[in-house]
Amino acid sequence: MRRAVAAAAAACALQIGCGLVAPACAQQADASTDYAADPSYPVVITPTRLHQSLADVPASVTVITAETIRRYGITSIPEALRLVPGMAVLQATGNDWRINYHGGYAFSPRRLNVLVDGVSVYRPGLARVEWAQLPVAMEDVERIEVTRGPDSAAYGPNSMTAVVNILTWHARDVERGLASVAAGSHGTVETTLRLATTVGGTSLRATASTHRDSGYDQLPAAAGGHDSTRLQRLNLRAQGELGDGSSLDLQLAYAGGRFGTTVADPLRTTPDPQQRRAEMTFSARWTRQLSATHELQLSAHASHAAQRQSWRTCWPRVAFMPQLGALYASNPAYVASILAGRVPSGGSAQDDALLGQLLVAAFSLGPGGATAPVCGWANQDGDEQRQQLELQDTLVLSDTLRVVSGGGIRWQSIDSATYVGPKIGNTVRWAFGHAEYRPASWVTANLGGYFESNSLSGSSFSPRAALNLHLSDSQTVRLVMSKGTRSPDIFEEKGVWTYTLSGVTPQVDGRSTALIQLGGSVGAGNLDSERIFSRELGWLLLRRDLGLALDARLFDDRLSRLTPSLPLSGLSNGGHVRLTGAELQGSWELAQGWSAMLGYAYLISRDAPDLAERMQYSRHSGSVGISRALPGDWRVSLAHYGASGDGYEESRYSRTDLAVTHGFRLGALPASAGIVLGWLDSPAATTAESSFPAGLVPVRAAYDSRFNLRGSLRITF
Repeated sequence: MRRAVAAAAAACALQIGCGLVAPACAQQADASTDYAADPSYPVVITPTRLHQSLADVPASVTVITAETIRRYGITSIPEALRLVPGMAVLQATGNDWRINYHGGYAFSPRRLNVLVDGVSVYRPGLARVEWAQLPVAMEDVERIEVTRGPDSAAYGPNSMTAVVNILTWHARDVERGLASVAAGSHGTVETTLRLATTVGGTSLRATASTHRDSGYDQLPAAAGGHDSTRLQRLNLRAQGELGDGSSLDLQLAYAGGRFGTTVADPLRTTPDPQQRRAEMTFSARWTRQLSATHELQLSAHASHAAQRQSWRTCWPRVAFMPQLGALYASNPAYVASILAGRVPSGGSAQDDALLGQLLVAAFSLGPGGATAPVCGWANQDGDEQRQQLELQDTLVLSDTLRVVSGGGIRWQSIDSATYVGPKIGNTVRWAFGHAEYRPASWVTANLGGYFESNSLSGSSFSPRAALNLHLSDSQTVRLVMSKGTRSPDIFEEKGVWTYTLSGVTPQVDGRSTALIQLGGSVGAGNLDSERIFSRELGWLLLRRDLGLALDARLFDDRLSRLTPSLPLSGLSNGGHVRLTGAELQGSWELAQGWSAMLGYAYLISRDAPDLAERMQYSRHSGSVGISRALPGDWRVSLAHYGASGDGYEESRYSRTDLAVTHGFRLGALPASAGIVLGWLDSPAATTAESSFPAGLVPVRAAYDSRFNLRGSLRITF
C-alpha cells in the first residue's frame, strides 16, 4: 500500500506544471476505471490500454492537464506539445504545423500517432495529421497524455515514435454552460460556447467554437504567399448508463473552414487559392462490465475528410506534350535541368533519344507554338474515408496479473484525381495483447505486442517488453525494449501525382481538358514498413518532503527502412538514422502558492544518409516555467520554450511568455480573465521546402514584431 500511495503521488506531481495537484488527481481517478488493488490512485491509460500508475507503465509519459494549459496561457494543441521533452514543433506557415517526436522528416511528419479520446485522427491516404483542424476545442481538453517512445505494441503502425492522446472532459464533469472569447495579435479571434446537461442517466455536452487568424506577416511566394485560417468546430457528446453494467459513449464532431495553403504552381494566375476543408467524425463506444474483474468494450468509428482547392493557371503548350511526359518518366532530373535553363548532362542514350523526340514535336507546332500559353483550372481536391470496428477485452486473472487483448478491422480509402487517380482503398486487420505482471511488490513486468495485416503493405508485428523496479517508496527504475513500425500510406504505395486542367483555352488536341506532363506515378508499390528498435532506461523520483518529482530517461532508437522522399529522388526503403540522447521532465512545489515545471531533451542524430532525416533536428530543446498564486484569485506565470534548430535550413526557436490571470464574479456568474504577453527572440522561422525544378530551397516566414499579445475572458453559468 505504501508503494501504491507513493506511485499515486508521483503520477500527480509529474503532471507537467500542475500547481493544483489534488484537483488533478481527483479528476483522473474519477475519469477512469482501475482494476488495480487500489482504485483511488491516479492513472494513465495511453501506453498499454490498461489503467496504470506512472510507476508501472512501460514507457515515459508526459501528462499536460487543463490546469497547466490555462495557467501558462497555452492556446493550441501544437503549442501545448512544446512542453513535451524531445517534441519538435515547427510552425512552417500559419496553419501548417510540422510536429515530430525527435524530429526527422519535416516535409510531412508521419511517424507520430494522434488520438482524440482514443480514436486516431491520422489520415490514411496521405499519412498526415491536420493539426490546425483537430476536431476538439481547447476548452474541452481535460488532459493530454503523450507516450514518449514507440507505442506500436498498443496502437499498431503509425505509432512508431510516440502517441499523443487528447482526452476530453466527460459531460458530467463540466459546467452547465461556458462562454469564452479571446483576441490578440496576428488577427487572432477565438470563441467557444459549451452547454451541458443530464437527462435521466445520460450526460450531454455540446461545444461550438471558432478560430481565425492571419498567419505570418511575411511569407514568400514559394510557400504560397498566404496562410490565414478560418475554422469552425462543433462537438456533440452523449454518455449514459444502459443498466446491467453497460454504458454507451457517443461522439459526433465537425471541423472545417478556409485555409491559406501552399500551391506548388509557379504559373498560377489566381493570387489566393484558398483551400476549403471539412471533416465529419462519428464514434461509438459500448462498454460492458461483465464482473468486477472482466470488462468488454466494442467501439466503432467513421470519418470523412474532404478538401477542395482550385486555381487558374497558364502553362506553355509544350507542358502538355506526351513526349515531355515520357522524358520526365525516364529522368525527372533531366527535365529539371532543361526547365532551369541548364544544359542537361548525365542522361542515358534513351534520355537523349526522348529529348530528340520532344524537340521534333515542339518544332512541329511552328514558331512560338511550343511556348504559347494554355490556360485552365487545376485543383488539389480529395476525399479520405475511414470506417473501423474494434473489440477489446480487459481481464484481471489474479492479484498479480492483468491482461488486455482484442482485434479489429478498418476500411480506408482516398479519392483524388490529383494524388491517386481513381479511388483507391485498402483493408487493415489487427490483433493486440498486453499483460501486466506483479510477482512481487518491488517489480512490475509488462509484455505486449500488436500484429497487423494490411492489404497494400503486408503484415507487421510490434512487440514490447519492460521491467519496472521499485527501489523504494520514492524511486522506480524502468527498463524498456520495443519495436515499432509505420506502414506506407496509400499515396506512397499507389500514388499518381498529376494535374489535369479543365476548361482549357485554347483547346489541346481538340479537348477542353489537358494533362500537365510533369508528374506521374509516385507510389513504389512494393514498399516495406518503416521500423524502429528502441531501448530505454528510465528513472522516476518522488520526494514528497521536498515537493519534487522527476522523470529521466536515456534512449537509443535505431530507425531503419525509412522512406523519406526528397524532390526527384523517388521512394524506397533505403533510409536509416540512429537517435540517442537523454530527457528530463519534472515539477516542483517550491513553497505555498509557488510551483515550477521543467522539460529538457538532449538529442544526437547520426548515420542518416538521406537529407530528409536531418530536416528537423535540435540537439537541445525544452521548456521551463514558474507560477505564483497571489491573493485575490490572481496568478502570474512565466514560461520559456526553446529549441536549438540544428536541422538543414532550420532556424532556432526561443520564446518567453508572461501570463496573468484573475478570477472574479460577473454578477452572480463565475468568470476569469487573462492576458498573455509573448516575446520571440527571433520573429522568423526558417525551414526548407521542395520546389520544382530548383529542388530544396530555404523558406523564411516571419512576424513583423517580436511581441505577441493575447487577452481572454471566460464565463461559466
